[in-house]
Amino acid sequence: MDVGNSQLDPSHGMSSSSKNAQVEVIVVPFPCHSHLNQLLQLSCLISSSSYNIPVHYATTATHLRQVKLRFHSQTHLQNPNIHFHEFPTPPFLSPPPNPNSSSKFPSHLQPSFDASIQLRDPVADLLREISNTATRVVVIHDFLMAYVVQDIAIIPNAESYIFSPVSAFNMYLPRFAGKGIEQ
Repeated sequence: MDVGNSQLDPSHGMSSSSKNAQVEVIVVPFPCHSHLNQLLQLSCLISSSSYNIPVHYATTATHLRQVKLRFHSQTHLQNPNIHFHEFPTPPFLSPPPNPNSSSKFPSHLQPSFDASIQLRDPVADLLREISNTATRVVVIHDFLMAYVVQDIAIIPNAESYIFSPVSAFNMYLPRFAGKGIEQ
């Protein structure tokens, strides 16, 4: 469902600015705030560029609402080139956090992460819809959402790029730690 502020074209459910665009971008974030926020910032940068590229930010209704409320610039969210697609939030258990856990991982959020696998079909439908009108579809997805965008392989005018929200420093720190370089 498109909840952007653009005028909708009744024939395709997409804005008239994105109809027949040469390139369109679909962004698929992992449903965790730090991942959602970084990809929303990237979406705003792409959609506000001088290239006039429509960007489709796709996630669950719950996570879309959260990221929009927490986003630093409400003005960027009004850009007519950014389109928000909210999918129904899959049902999942929501246990309370365990403050006495030996692990620092927020295991109470794991059921939410596991439920994101159910986004494959709605994302595939969105991808097929956009690929029918765009010359080229670029999918930028969180590295933890590869299973959701795997249907891109059957779309001839689509390509995907992995977004890693982890900093380069954090990725290379374990390599240095093993070589005797102090942290």
